[in-house]
Amino acid sequence: MVSTVVRTAAALAAELNLAGYTHFALRDADSSRPGLFHQFGLTTDDYTPKPAFAAFRDLVAEHGSPTTPFSYR
Repeated sequence: MVSTVVRTAAALAAELNLAGYTHFALRDADSSRPGLFHQFGLTTDDYTPKPAFAAFRDLVAEHGSPTTPFSYR
């Protein structure tokens, strides 16, 4: 799912004037709870990487630009 979201944002970046993408959460709020809203993270609540972590890392390498500095707004 993270791959679909990032690839779609990258494909539409120029058309929608997007300057970047921010993922909602690094880690789960509570990995032991079954609800969707507790497991949004790229890592579990003890920071163990989930498969989405590797996917996001690869997408940053693919779509990121090391020559574009961060802009804090």
